[in-house]
Amino acid sequence: MNEYPSIEKLTGYLNGELTIEETKEIKAWFNQSEEGRKELEHLEIIWSLSDRLRQMEKINKQNAKRKVDSRTGSPKKSWKIFLQSFQKVAAILILPVLLFSAYLYFGKATEGTTEQEFFATYGTRTTLVLPDGSKVWLNSGSKLRYGKGFNHGNRTVFLTGEAFFDVTANKSRPFDVVTGPFTVRAVGTEFNVFSYENNEFETSLEEGVTQIYQSDPNGHDKQIIMMKPGQRAVFDEKQEELVLSEGDVSRYSTWREGRLTFKNAPMNEVIMKLERWFNVDVELKDPGLLQYRYTAVFEHETIQQAMEMLRFSSPIEYKIIPGEKQQDNALSRSKVVIDIQQ
Repeated sequence: MNEYPSIEKLTGYLNGELTIEETKEIKAWFNQSEEGRKELEHLEIIWSLSDRLRQMEKINKQNAKRKVDSRTGSPKKSWKIFLQSFQKVAAILILPVLLFSAYLYFGKATEGTTEQEFFATYGTRTTLVLPDGSKVWLNSGSKLRYGKGFNHGNRTVFLTGEAFFDVTANKSRPFDVVTGPFTVRAVGTEFNVFSYENNEFETSLEEGVTQIYQSDPNGHDKQIIMMKPGQRAVFDEKQEELVLSEGDVSRYSTWREGRLTFKNAPMNEVIMKLERWFNVDVELKDPGLLQYRYTAVFEHETIQQAMEMLRFSSPIEYKIIPGEKQQDNALSRSKVVIDIQQ
């Protein structure tokens, strides 16, 4: 479900009329953020009050009719008095329904007026739809937030981690992804951004055009690169510059489809991505292993199966140390120790 649920869907959910799958979709949509969870709780409370008033109305209607029938012998007059009583109760009943509708209407109208933050826990991936209709895939351990003015005065999001963006076109309001010292600007574009920590940064463009800006010491943004489809920009920390390359960039975003792809990737990149993908810690015993490069695709494999695949293509041996129970009963991350094969 990409868009805000329709009133028909929400009404069906609140009445318990949806299928199990539809109910899961509704809950998943609201559970993308703490604000969403609170919103669903409010809707459920309002609907619960409405249901109670329905029951009151039903009881009062029956009592009113009995009282009227007992006090007058005229069926016509009895029915008139009964209708008057019913209208009073109905007026009370309509109030929560109006509140419910107003909540939906004004809640939608003020979308983007509060700061939102989303996080993909380690070992998972999350998909979300922004108020402007842009779709975002968040990779493991990534965080995305946007401020109160999103989709009104600007379209700026702040990313720590990795995300793939399918941006809704709007030439009058460019879409900015801010990651530390770099900002990726797009209008209507599909691109991947990787920036977990420090000056670590890379972006690959699949469709459209992006511009990369860098902040100077005074906080001013300066355009340094304009990218075209099929290009990838990686920050070289030693040279302190972005290095642009061309080729098949689709492999850098296969993670959003549940596939981890390496093509002639160095060992340090493999380790970094395995740690986030499988939510493990990796220790490399022999620095000499850093010279090896790997080409592989992981999809449904466990960490042990992934390590077996790597072992077949290079002279390594490994040991997996299970996580230990902590004081709060939570398990620590498993550890993978990699060494040169003896």
